[in-house]
Amino acid sequence: MRRVACAPACRIGLSALAVATGLLLDACRTQPRPGPQPARPAQPGAVSPAPAAARHYVIDSQRSQVLVLAYRDGPMAHLGHNHVIAVRELSGSVVLTDEPTQTSFTMDFPVESMSVDDPALRASLGADFQSTVDEAAVAGTRDHMLGASLLNSKQYPTIHLQSRQIHNAADGLHAVTGIVVRDTSSQADIPVSLQSSDDDLTASGEFDLTHSQLGLTPYSVALGALRVAERMHVRYRLVGHRQP
Repeated sequence: MRRVACAPACRIGLSALAVATGLLLDACRTQPRPGPQPARPAQPGAVSPAPAAARHYVIDSQRSQVLVLAYRDGPMAHLGHNHVIAVRELSGSVVLTDEPTQTSFTMDFPVESMSVDDPALRASLGADFQSTVDEAAVAGTRDHMLGASLLNSKQYPTIHLQSRQIHNAADGLHAVTGIVVRDTSSQADIPVSLQSSDDDLTASGEFDLTHSQLGLTPYSVALGALRVAERMHVRYRLVGHRQP
């Protein structure tokens, strides 16, 4: 996944017409005005509507791409391979407003849909990924990634992301994003570049994540002489199609 939590609740204030009408009626009364009525409590589970100017988009998984680049590490790193992991079957939605910092999104993807070391992707990523990884090694890497010691896809089948805050930084827009992996909830500050048209919204960027940040322990053998590096790099390009 490079450089978009909940839709902001809209507050409905008292209208100016209601205030003016109340003052006019008070002027006609001879008795004192009654005291203010207590506010009615919000109904449990009530959801406020999105801003009237909001535009809604649904993530198009076929046109979107999220890549996680994992690198070899340790004294015997030359015996291993760097890996490219691609997120598949991504779903989600974006609520875009005229004020970008009020934008929100939520996304999910099934853990078992992720692919490992697709040859075409490796070929597109430059010198760090030009080594050839045979099918047995690819299958072994993927089995370990999905296994109980790492992502444990059988018990935790989905990874969930949701925006918590959108803010402006020195290098542009950032999305503080909540990430739920297995039973661990964390967050990352993700740079976001936004482009929108009448029908489509594109968000792109790249950023680093660590295994420990996600509550994971990177794979290692030979007492750590050959291991996966703690830090991973994420590149993403998300495309959303506007809903009526």
